[in-house]
Amino acid sequence: MSDYTRDKIKPLWRLAMETGSWPVAVAFVDSSRRVVAGNQEGLIVEWELPEAVSEPVKLFEPDGKQYDGVEPPPPSRQYVGHTNGVTRFVTPREGRWFLSASLDRTLRVWDPAAAPGGKAELVLDRRQRRHKAQKLEEKKRPEVLDAPGIELPTQQAAAVLDAHKDWIMALGISGDGRRVISGDDARQIIVWELEAGKLDGSKEVARWQCPGVAWISAAALSADGQLAAVAQYRRKGGDYNNYPAGLRIYKVADGAVQVDILAILYPKEKNPPYKYQYDYHEFVSEGLVALAFSPDGKLLAVGQGGEGGPGKIHFVDVATGSLVRSVAGHKYGLTDLTFTADGKYLFSAGRDTRFRITKVEDGSEVAVIGQERGGQFTDWLAAIALSPDERRLAAADIAGFVQVWDLG
Repeated sequence: MSDYTRDKIKPLWRLAMETGSWPVAVAFVDSSRRVVAGNQEGLIVEWELPEAVSEPVKLFEPDGKQYDGVEPPPPSRQYVGHTNGVTRFVTPREGRWFLSASLDRTLRVWDPAAAPGGKAELVLDRRQRRHKAQKLEEKKRPEVLDAPGIELPTQQAAAVLDAHKDWIMALGISGDGRRVISGDDARQIIVWELEAGKLDGSKEVARWQCPGVAWISAAALSADGQLAAVAQYRRKGGDYNNYPAGLRIYKVADGAVQVDILAILYPKEKNPPYKYQYDYHEFVSEGLVALAFSPDGKLLAVGQGGEGGPGKIHFVDVATGSLVRSVAGHKYGLTDLTFTADGKYLFSAGRDTRFRITKVEDGSEVAVIGQERGGQFTDWLAAIALSPDERRLAAADIAGFVQVWDLG
C-alpha cells in the first residue's frame, strides 16, 4: 500500500444498523467489497458494497443533518447464532473467514463462502423511522414505526467454540491467520489453532489463568502465534491498589510470562511512592483496552481507553518491555487499533468519533479523519477494520451505523 495522505481520504458509505443497540465490531470478509458488523444484541449483518463507486455527495438524514457519502446499499446477509452481545471480530488479512466473540461465552467461526440456509426479517432503520413518524399525525405513526423490515438470507456458524465460562471481551489473531487468542472476565486465556480449509477443525493449543483480580481487557498474538500479549485493566473507579493493572507478554507454548511490562517500567522498589503512583497512572490511565503486535514482532502497541483523555498509544519494545514512545492524539480514550501489513502505519479509533493514522517510525500524525459529534457521551467509534487491500477502512459507529472510508 502506498503512503496515506489526508487529502486522498474520503467518506463512502454509512450503512444503517439502527436496532436500538450499538454496533461494536466490524470486519471485511473475502474482499474489500464485503463488510460485516455485530452489535450488543448479538446481531451480525453483512453488506455487499457496489463495485463502481460514485463520487461522495451531500446526503441528508431524516432529522435534517447533512453528511458526505455515497447512497448506501441494502444489507445482504445475516449471520445467526449468538444469544448475547457481540464484543469483537477477527479475520485473517485475506478475509477468507471471520470469528466473533460474545457475551454468550462462545466464539463462532463464520464462512462467508457458505450458502445461506434460512430467512429472517430485520429492521435496521429504527431511528430514521422515529424521525419520520414525528412529522405525522399520531394515528398515522404506526404505519411508519411498524412497517415490515428487510428480508435477508441467514447463515449459521461453521463452528462454535464453547470452552469459556465467562464473558469473552478480548480477541486477537496471529499475523499468519493460523491462531486466535481469546480472554474472558474470569481471567482465562485460550489460544486456538484453526486448520486451513477446515474451519470446524479448530482446536485448543494452550490455556492459562492470568493473575490478579482485574478482568482481561485485550489480547493479541505475534505474527507467528508464538507470543501472546494480555492486558488487564478496564475498571474505572478502583485505584491501582484495589485493581492493579496487568500487561504481560506470554509464551504460548507453556503460558509462561516472558515480559512483565508494568513491572519493568514501574518497579515499586526503585521509585518513591508518589513518583510510582503518578507514572503508573499516566501509563494505564482509565484502561488498557487495545493491543497489537507489529508485523515484525518488535513492537507492541497499547491503547489507553476510558472516558478521560487524552487517549494515548504506547509503543513498547517486545524483547525488553521498555517504552519506546507514547503518542497522544485522541481527545478521549481509544477503542481499537491495528497495524498495516507492512508495519509502517497504525490506525486507531476512539471516543472522539475519529480515527487517526500514526507513522510508526517516529510517532508522527499522518491524518485525523472525522468530526466530533458532541463529546464522548454522544457516540464514538467502537471498532475499526482495514480491507485486505488496505484501501478501505470500516468503523463501527455507536450512533447506529457502519462508516466506510476510501483511503486513497
